[in-house]
Amino acid sequence: MSPRTPPRRIYVTDCEGPLSRNDNAQELAAHFIPGGIGFFARLSRYDDLLADVLHRPGYNAGDTLRLLAPFLVAHGATDRAVEQYSADNVVLVPGAEHMLPELAKLLPAFIISTSYTPYLRALCRLTGFPFENCRCTEISLDSWTLDADQVEALRESAARISARPQITIPPGAQSIDDLSRQDVAAVAELDHLFWDELPGTEGARLMESVRPVGGEMKLAALQEIVTQMGCAGPDVMYVGDSITDAPTLAAVRAWGGVALSFNGNAYALAAAEFAVAAADTSPALALARAFAAGGVHGVRTTARAWPAKAGGLVGIVEENRDVLTAASLAARASVRGDRVARLG
Repeated sequence: MSPRTPPRRIYVTDCEGPLSRNDNAQELAAHFIPGGIGFFARLSRYDDLLADVLHRPGYNAGDTLRLLAPFLVAHGATDRAVEQYSADNVVLVPGAEHMLPELAKLLPAFIISTSYTPYLRALCRLTGFPFENCRCTEISLDSWTLDADQVEALRESAARISARPQITIPPGAQSIDDLSRQDVAAVAELDHLFWDELPGTEGARLMESVRPVGGEMKLAALQEIVTQMGCAGPDVMYVGDSITDAPTLAAVRAWGGVALSFNGNAYALAAAEFAVAAADTSPALALARAFAAGGVHGVRTTARAWPAKAGGLVGIVEENRDVLTAASLAARASVRGDRVARLG
């Protein structure tokens, strides 16, 4: 009898969070748009509301990058400027530069990221990771020209949105009726802008051309990779940290693979089976080694036996949810900063 062919396991990870400390889209907004940090925070919360509470048809978590694009053009951003800014500002999670080459020795590795392509190209140049193993959000700002009236209107809208108080989504919210009167008014203004005013304009066509790889689109990208590699669900390890990863983490867990939250927020922790809270990538690399050697059983054994004195906290979410949640949120804020940690 011929020896059994070993399973073809793969390691797939989100980028921002598990590998880098950036929120590139937020940073681009801050760089190109006056008041851009506040503006992006409000778009991001609106994104959370549409994707997770209102379940707007055809809308995916991470579509913030689609909503943002016309405003970048209206404020003078170009493809070259975006690529240069991204290249100059990649900040890796400690250990990531060593982890990525080590992964390549263990098993095939892929990145699925909602981030814009220029940022992923910059990260790949910095780390030597093959860009062809990345799936990310394509964008081409130079292909679009907005007339003077639309530029002025978009700039005015950005300033007005930035000045509004941040939307608060109450825990357990299920409809717009669960929001405060003030927040309902803020959502109505955003709805009117994106779904009434913009349609039919060049800005809307630009927005529609951007297909963020987030939410269900991340899952679709993973399914394509699984088919390409000829592996089964239990042979997939996926690492994520936010709302854009939740559908993929939930699917990989259902497949019997390894669904790992790395410094994850509530969305990621609710979907994942395993969690890491750490200041660097070494626990994720240790779990990747366990997965390469022993599949999900190897990861489960390693997580349960994780030494208290080792770097970071590793565990199975259902077995230690409160401790892992508190540690994950604290590590998330420490590694990425409070402002990024508060985003979905």
